[in-house]
Amino acid sequence: MAPQTLFGRIRTLDVRLLAAVGATFLLIAGVMWVVPTTPSSNSFTFDTARRGVSTARAIELAKPVDGRIVDGSDADFFRIEPLRSSYRLDVHMTNGSPTMIPGLRIFDATQNLVQERKAEYLRSPGSSIDASFLAQSNMMYFIQVFSQRNTTGSYTLTVSVRQP
Repeated sequence: MAPQTLFGRIRTLDVRLLAAVGATFLLIAGVMWVVPTTPSSNSFTFDTARRGVSTARAIELAKPVDGRIVDGSDADFFRIEPLRSSYRLDVHMTNGSPTMIPGLRIFDATQNLVQERKAEYLRSPGSSIDASFLAQSNMMYFIQVFSQRNTTGSYTLTVSVRQP
């Protein structure tokens, strides 16, 4: 015979069903607690500054530029203007964080990968990166600085020129 009271009916329900209902309420309450409730909270915007070659920041040769990687998805792009003749470019990234695992990519004007430095730094957080490549005349190059394994930190990037 089935219980006629509300409490009696609830007691006959499977405990897994009650746990699922409780977890759902906790999840909804947790999400509502985390979502900001400021006047602009209904329009999230992402900072896209220097996150692609189209917004790359120009870098002067032999002049250090400071930067910061703020999260695992952050990457800074820098643009090297075309040179009149072929030169060897030396790229030096000084890591300002003892925990950041750095990575560096160099692209040409057609976004072909010229050089990548990342695998050799996975086991050495806090290390700096040195790269060198022969830049063709009248071709723009891009440098991407990023971090690996969701590490963050500051850095200084310097690009210098030497004759081949």
